[in-house]
Amino acid sequence: MKKVAVFFGKGGSNFINLLKHQKNYEVILGITNRKDSKALNFPELPEIMISSSNEEILDKLIKTNPDLIILAGYMKIIPSVIINAFENKIINLHPSILPEFKGLNADKRSFEAKKGCGITIHYANKDLDSGKIILQYHINPHFFKNFEEYHKTLKKAEHQFLPLVVNNLCGII
Repeated sequence: MKKVAVFFGKGGSNFINLLKHQKNYEVILGITNRKDSKALNFPELPEIMISSSNEEILDKLIKTNPDLIILAGYMKIIPSVIINAFENKIINLHPSILPEFKGLNADKRSFEAKKGCGITIHYANKDLDSGKIILQYHINPHFFKNFEEYHKTLKKAEHQFLPLVVNNLCGII
């Protein structure tokens, strides 16, 4: 069983979804910078770290030594010191088809442009949203009347594919 750490944000739905789909992995640590994250209300959480200090986070990661780190809705850039310490062990869930629409609000920007819509799961490296791609799932934006409808489908895709990728990666690392 591989040990996994998950960075999550305000909603935390992908973190909770990963907890529900553990097969080849065990989430041993959740990391967020949001005291108001909805995920913190979920019963039976693993150890949780609430911090904005990169030094504290790096220290905790070194101590727990996860086999895989997942960035799932964490809205801060991971510093190179953490990337370098866990090279090829960090994956990111991104709400567009990379290399289009890197960075924040990629889901909204791609929907408005009617291109690059979907999700990308990729390895994190020192360059923003530029690591080796593991999986991409395209969503046709023309099927939706508005961004809210599109976003619900986007979330369903994230919830479907992220646990599959994590289970597969943990089966081979």
